[in-house]
Amino acid sequence: MTQPLIDLALLSEKRKDLLLLLKEGPKNIDEIKESLSVNAASIQPHIKRMKNANLIIEKNRSYRLSEIGEIIVENMQHLLSTLGVLEEHIDYWVSHDLSPIPDFLLDRIEELGRYEILEPNAEHMFETPDLFLENITSSKKICTFVSYFHPESPELYASLVEKYAELTLCMTEIVAERLFKDFPQEAGKLSGLENSKLLICRKPVKLPSIVVTDRFMALKLMENDGKLRDQILLCFEEEALRWGKELFTHYMEMSEPLDEKELMSKTSG
Repeated sequence: MTQPLIDLALLSEKRKDLLLLLKEGPKNIDEIKESLSVNAASIQPHIKRMKNANLIIEKNRSYRLSEIGEIIVENMQHLLSTLGVLEEHIDYWVSHDLSPIPDFLLDRIEELGRYEILEPNAEHMFETPDLFLENITSSKKICTFVSYFHPESPELYASLVEKYAELTLCMTEIVAERLFKDFPQEAGKLSGLENSKLLICRKPVKLPSIVVTDRFMALKLMENDGKLRDQILLCFEEEALRWGKELFTHYMEMSEPLDEKELMSKTSG
């Protein structure tokens, strides 16, 4: 019985490494041995099996991927990268609601690369983590969407725009009303400075927050039971920042410029 191609490609580290190596271009047996730190006796059986399955072609004593092999390796890299991102913190991904992330970004979740999960401090639940503060206060351009109110946010964002950081802040109606009603001084700074742009989202959303700056991306998701533990997924790689900017843009496009007079009338009534 013929072995399935997925088993042939993935169930052996040597075969998987060989396929990924040949994606770089044709290699002879000496180059393969040196790159993979193997001897001929250990790698030749794997080469033979993949030649028989038409994943590898031998020509002029060199090996290269067949067209089918190239297709498989291209998709295999995507799968391996995705698994690498998810496996690093599998409990987080399994326990959180991913529905606020649109499908086109879930399909590219591997772009998050290396990341860390900041856990909330049980003794200081409403304090912003130091690592987050250090990076956001050093950022020059900040884009954020938020659907829940954090008591430290008004002062933080007001201080950032006063230091000439460029801020685009999208909020749900509930957050905007709380900001202008309970923190009028900070709201006035945010709405009155040219380097601050406020938008309001009137649609129901399930994304707690996304923050993307020129330095990092921070994402918060609800747990599957609808609770928010205030865990922060923090990324610093360029690809992750681009991914986060697309997520922010997805929600920004649901929003409209905030009408301060309308909001003040509503909160004062």
